[in-house]
Amino acid sequence: MGGRASRQQSKVAEWFAEIRRRVVGSSRRAAQTGRRIVRRYGRRDMRFVSADSVRLLVDASEAYPEMLGAIEAAVDHVELETYILRDDATGRAFQQALIRAASRGVNVRLIYDWIGSIVLPGRFVHELTDAGVAVSVYHPLVWRRPVWAVNKRDHRKMLVVDDAVSFTGGLNIGDEYQGLADGGQGWRDTHIRLDGPEVAVEMLTLFEYAWRRATPYGKALTPGERLKSGIRRRMETLSRRRDRPARRPGKGGGIPVSIVGNEGRHHRRRIHRAYLRAICDAQRYVLIENAYFIPSRPIRRALVKAARRGVFVGIVVGERSDVPITAYAMRWLYDPLLAGGVRLFEWPVSVMHAKTAVIDDAWLIVGSYNFDHRSLLHNLECVAVAADADLAIRLRDQTLADIARCREVALAAHRKRPWLTKATQYVAYLLRHWL
Repeated sequence: MGGRASRQQSKVAEWFAEIRRRVVGSSRRAAQTGRRIVRRYGRRDMRFVSADSVRLLVDASEAYPEMLGAIEAAVDHVELETYILRDDATGRAFQQALIRAASRGVNVRLIYDWIGSIVLPGRFVHELTDAGVAVSVYHPLVWRRPVWAVNKRDHRKMLVVDDAVSFTGGLNIGDEYQGLADGGQGWRDTHIRLDGPEVAVEMLTLFEYAWRRATPYGKALTPGERLKSGIRRRMETLSRRRDRPARRPGKGGGIPVSIVGNEGRHHRRRIHRAYLRAICDAQRYVLIENAYFIPSRPIRRALVKAARRGVFVGIVVGERSDVPITAYAMRWLYDPLLAGGVRLFEWPVSVMHAKTAVIDDAWLIVGSYNFDHRSLLHNLECVAVAADADLAIRLRDQTLADIARCREVALAAHRKRPWLTKATQYVAYLLRHWL
């Protein structure tokens, strides 16, 4: 029995060594500068600014303390935008940090999504508003609001503090992201911290877009009232910008970062295009971790074309999902991807909730964007695109470490799944526009 286990471990080690050789061993050229990276992988409609520093935050154990510490250190303003806000230990920690900031005279604003936080009790929010925190709800179900608006959700996870520190990524605010030892479920996720005023201004622009369209907590606005509220909030935004202390200029030679949102009809596919351009121009490898991986046909074609021209394309998805029907729809696409040379790895440890990509030791994306129909056409999303070799290598190594704990999906075994499973996956895929 011990010999069999030893042989199995040896096979796993050889399997992972082969993957690592293809990804790391293929990096023969010197690291590219940020400017060269932007020219190669960037799009003309992407605005790059300079970040003083950028740090990856892996899981809640790294992200939450950094975010709470930034709120506690705030002296001028705090803007927090999240899809899910829970009334649990994690949610209470953030609630109390926001209340303490407001009590110090800090201007604190919070946006949460009505659907994502539908079980959030009123008393939780009242404690915030009573302390002076301005709270708005994105697209609540209210009288006279168009029915289609319920389908438009705010899926962003952003925090901006004092025009200096910004966060975005995949983590909502809830106990499920905490480690098992801390009473959570150990969900795997990635956030990113960006220091510098130029990045903060870009993030604030996205926040203001949602703030003008959100409904102040406890108010049901008519269309006319929503228009008046939007105008009033725009004026308040301009006033706040005038009253804020002058921003220090960004340091020269910082990390090129683009904060990409998909607000408005004309910008709906900006994040999709950023991914597509980077995949099409990949030369050595593409590593992606994504929670709900039901990519569009152009993305699927780009991934397969990359694999066929010799690029190592590895996709990490969850073995189980918090939305089971999405997992069924996702697996319907395994066959054409695997047949095209794409490598698929299922994360068995917990729920995989990260939304990241890294390409060629040069280009990386971290944010809230899933490869599904909701992120493409309906949800407000935000990603940070960074052109930096050191940061890309850090995310590359983290993704490879996750792959080492995964189970690779084999095409032959996948094709042998029962017909009932195939039928269920096909029906789920047909429903992908509503997932």
